[in-house]
Amino acid sequence: MTKNTTLFLIITLIFSLFSSSIGATASWPQHVARASYRTSNTSLFGEFTFSQLPEQTTRLLGQINSGLYSKNTTVYKFLITANQNRTNVIKVLNPKFNVNAPPGGSSAIQLDISDIALQPNLTLKNGPGIATDVHNRFLSIFNNNTLLGSAQILIVQ
Repeated sequence: MTKNTTLFLIITLIFSLFSSSIGATASWPQHVARASYRTSNTSLFGEFTFSQLPEQTTRLLGQINSGLYSKNTTVYKFLITANQNRTNVIKVLNPKFNVNAPPGGSSAIQLDISDIALQPNLTLKNGPGIATDVHNRFLSIFNNNTLLGSAQILIVQ
């Protein structure tokens, strides 16, 4: 093998590795939404993002900065609801987190959810049926039966 051929092969290999990594990062996440407790009339202050992952899973990531006052996290309920109350529950979420009281903020919260989506008619990869579209729904947080706050899940443009 000549010196020019070896150099050509090395450059081709580097280019192919670089171009495949660009394609992988450019396509993820496909859809992003957020639910903000900064703008709603609640005692909570915080924000959550929802990211549609390639595996047809939605990742919830966020934090409450104030408004949670019990260190017993089992009293808190995280629900995706069709409206701003508990009457029409779409999904019950069970994130693991800690509360730092005072000021009543949570540790970071991350939860991967396999049966909700940020777009209509997304067919589930690992199960039957179509995922539930949660765009324009609400992330409602309760302390036992008391609504602490409800924020609309909106697609980020």
